[in-house]
Amino acid sequence: MTLLHTTVRIGRMTLPNRLVMAPMTRSRANDSTGVPSELAVTYYGQRADAGLLVTEGTFPCAMGKGYVRTPGIHSDAQVEAWQKVTREVHARGGRIFLQLMHCGRISHPSLLPGGAQPVAPSAIRPAGQAWLATGPADFVTPRALTTEEVEALVQDFRLAARRALQAGFDGVELHAASGYLPEQFLSSSTNQRTDRYGGSIANRARFIVEVLEALAAEIGADRVGIKISPEMGFNDIHDATPVETYGHLVRTIAPLQLAYLHVAGAHTAFDYHEHLRSLFPGVYLLGGGLSKATGEHHIAKGEADAVVFGSAYLANPDLVQRFALDALLNAPDRDTFYSDGPGGYIDYPLLPPGSNRTLRLHAYGGSEGLREDLVPVPTPGSGEVLVHVRAAGVNALDGKIRTGSLTQAFPLALPATLGIELAGEVVHAAEDLDPVRFAPGTRVFAALGRLGAYADYVAVPADQLVHVPEALDLVTAASLPVASLTAWQALMETGGLRSGETVLIHGAAGGVGGFAVQFAKRAGARVLATARASNAEHVRALGAEQVIEPELALSTRGPTGVDLVLDLVGGETLAGLWRALSPAGRIVSTCAPDIEARVPPGGRGVWFTMRPDARRLAQVAQEVAEGRLVGHIGEVLDRGRLVDAIERRHMGHRPAGKSVVRMN
Repeated sequence: MTLLHTTVRIGRMTLPNRLVMAPMTRSRANDSTGVPSELAVTYYGQRADAGLLVTEGTFPCAMGKGYVRTPGIHSDAQVEAWQKVTREVHARGGRIFLQLMHCGRISHPSLLPGGAQPVAPSAIRPAGQAWLATGPADFVTPRALTTEEVEALVQDFRLAARRALQAGFDGVELHAASGYLPEQFLSSSTNQRTDRYGGSIANRARFIVEVLEALAAEIGADRVGIKISPEMGFNDIHDATPVETYGHLVRTIAPLQLAYLHVAGAHTAFDYHEHLRSLFPGVYLLGGGLSKATGEHHIAKGEADAVVFGSAYLANPDLVQRFALDALLNAPDRDTFYSDGPGGYIDYPLLPPGSNRTLRLHAYGGSEGLREDLVPVPTPGSGEVLVHVRAAGVNALDGKIRTGSLTQAFPLALPATLGIELAGEVVHAAEDLDPVRFAPGTRVFAALGRLGAYADYVAVPADQLVHVPEALDLVTAASLPVASLTAWQALMETGGLRSGETVLIHGAAGGVGGFAVQFAKRAGARVLATARASNAEHVRALGAEQVIEPELALSTRGPTGVDLVLDLVGGETLAGLWRALSPAGRIVSTCAPDIEARVPPGGRGVWFTMRPDARRLAQVAQEVAEGRLVGHIGEVLDRGRLVDAIERRHMGHRPAGKSVVRMN
């Protein structure tokens, strides 16, 4: 899982990811009525897995229209058409805000009722041209609004917000950027008024503030966002003191407790994001020319709560999945941005169905043999359940397999997907299984007893799956299977540990070692453990009576009379363990497949491998949930650091406890 794919709270909603689709004019509505076309239902529905969709700019009243074939929200027919869009988005689990965009002077009489003159704060003609159905036409000089008309326009925005909720939208965004009417009031170059809406910065900001107050009063502040773009300069607009102007605006609206502030970047020497982020205590959306990497960077640095993508979303309806898979992106076709019809609107190709990202070993040796691949999603066979993997435990076994040192014990047909334990949610189950027990969305975890956990989707035998207790999250659940089952089975079943015996846990600071100390203590054994000094207190707290530095334990000054050694380290350290044993002592090693060839005369040693045991795993999970067992997690990593985690586990460079990677 990347930071882009984590949840975030915006207003009254929790978004499943931090990707926001920017409002983008698409010009597919009926030009005479402002009614969105049926194509819009498909267009927004295709992109519903975004954390939040913000619609194209939509005029709140007939005089707000500024472009050919753009939609409105002031008539019953428009509301009815938008209802189809919101129903489709919500049916797909999405969330959608309507952007309210009054173009003001950036319009043309041919777009307005009765050929009316565009309206603006002041009668100042913009440079440039309007785009009409017949082609480009020069902008005209707008008519300055009276004070009473400005007050009435605030109420037009209020009514538009009411209609947006009637249409099923989750909220609205005020477009106060790109040179449209709200920014025309705010900017010194377009506002030369002498009433209470002009002159000082506070007066020029008044219209935006009053509109936001009206929207909040009508539908709730937590349903209202605002977009600004300092110094973008689009549509012939500028301000004499932009840093002071936008600083004042953001400080003024901060107490309103809006759902978010959306700031589109511009190429300026001044860092507006740093400045405005510090002034706004709520959710901050950052947009403008982002990539996956830069979006993650801004979130990681705390510079944004969510990031906004425009043309990347236009051309990639499945952008959330493409970012998750690091898949190539479609290139946007600028020639069809504002054309009529489906071309360049709803026909951008999706990833092939069944894309499943996996970490596979292609060659033994260096870590470069590990690669992310796209493979088909498996189809569950009889008695199997398809699980969407959310977290997976990282084990030293992964590194040993990578090096090729276990090829005799684990012969593999390469490429092979690594990972042996997972936690996630049920996607669907085979028809011969209980549909209630394995309903979609049910949280489950498992020890696979084979490789294959490092994947988005894994088919798992139902008899290996355990339901995750309500008190446990999926990261904790993913940390339990291998560690707890290995410790129990190696000590109690293979090792035959009995009350009163002395056991030495060699390498007790890891996940397996932590459970082994607890199980041995509970069984009534005298528990000795090896661990570095930095982890000694942790191991003692779990129940070890004596914690010994590994080098000392393996020397002639180490412990003797040990009945059972659980070896979790292997390698050359194995030679030093035999001298610790009592005459009837034995070694169970999880790390030395060749132990039987290395047993000295009269010695007893066996290599142990874990096997799935759903009943025992369910019991352990319940005890961890109730606090009767401790499952210590040393580190939780994002998927991009998985290869690094495997290498460090293999080399022994790791914190105490278990390493877990978030997969999605």
